[in-house]
Amino acid sequence: MKRATVWMLIAAVAGFISATFMARSVNLREKLGSIFGRGHLLALVRGDGVYQGDVNRALAEAGELAGIEGAEPTIVERETALAELIAGAAVRSLGVSEKISRAKVRRELNLLRSQFPDEKTWRAALNRSELSTWSLGLSMKRDLRARQWISKRIAPELDVTDDECRRFYDSHLHDFFLPSRLRVSHLFLAAPPETPPEIVEAKRMAIERLSTRLASGEDFGVLVAQNSEDEATKLNGGDLGYFSASRMPPDFVEAATKLKPGEISKPIRTRLGFHILKLVETQPARQQSFQEVHNEIALELANQKRATTLQELDVNLRRKNGRLKSLGTPNS
Repeated sequence: MKRATVWMLIAAVAGFISATFMARSVNLREKLGSIFGRGHLLALVRGDGVYQGDVNRALAEAGELAGIEGAEPTIVERETALAELIAGAAVRSLGVSEKISRAKVRRELNLLRSQFPDEKTWRAALNRSELSTWSLGLSMKRDLRARQWISKRIAPELDVTDDECRRFYDSHLHDFFLPSRLRVSHLFLAAPPETPPEIVEAKRMAIERLSTRLASGEDFGVLVAQNSEDEATKLNGGDLGYFSASRMPPDFVEAATKLKPGEISKPIRTRLGFHILKLVETQPARQQSFQEVHNEIALELANQKRATTLQELDVNLRRKNGRLKSLGTPNS
């Protein structure tokens, strides 16, 4: 009994070694690529093959997204696609031990499923991609593992110190200068350039009547809610929030700057239509303090570090996984 157990163990170990050897065999991988229609083997990445067919498919998808289907890819484009596939295969291999819950995979699947209008369309998309819900879930799990591995790998590089934020602030003071700003509410009747003259005239008369009602003491917010054609602001009193002169039409800004806080203008016309303005508040130009913009700067620097670190990681992954064949012949 013991001897049988020993031989079973030896057979299992031998089988594992044989399987590992076969998986890493370039010749075998080349033959498997031909059998399964993936073409020539271009790279072996931690035991996973990258084939000419994979490059062709990646280039076709990129061309479809860019709206240039059918164009013959250049050697540089093929080189880039292969390098990206190598890096992707490497990071998926490195992330294989990451723990991803079924609930997280299910959330990703549900998020993707929600982008399709019905079950029939969803199933048709899966069939076109030669996928099942199960195989798509496996693919998503691999990608989630890879993303989690990347997040852990780059996290130590993303810390931003107060000194770094201060240096950025001192060297970019002009970016944190606020020009003078106005806060204005408006009652608006639309009359863009293509509006027929008779409708423009009707809108002009309507805005004049509303101006008369305001002058007689009616509430600005009530008239805005009842009559304004700016759907985004009519229910909050026509409030446009704070804006600088560069964000509004010059004639609009000119009329607003002539008002005092709380004062209501006569009707004015811009290229968009007719307005009655109410100046709510003005803010003079000023330099924002370091404390005000500290969080904004920290986020910007962290994003810069993330982009740089990801680029370096991508280069390292590509460099450590060598190419096996030339890309000089595009057809596989």
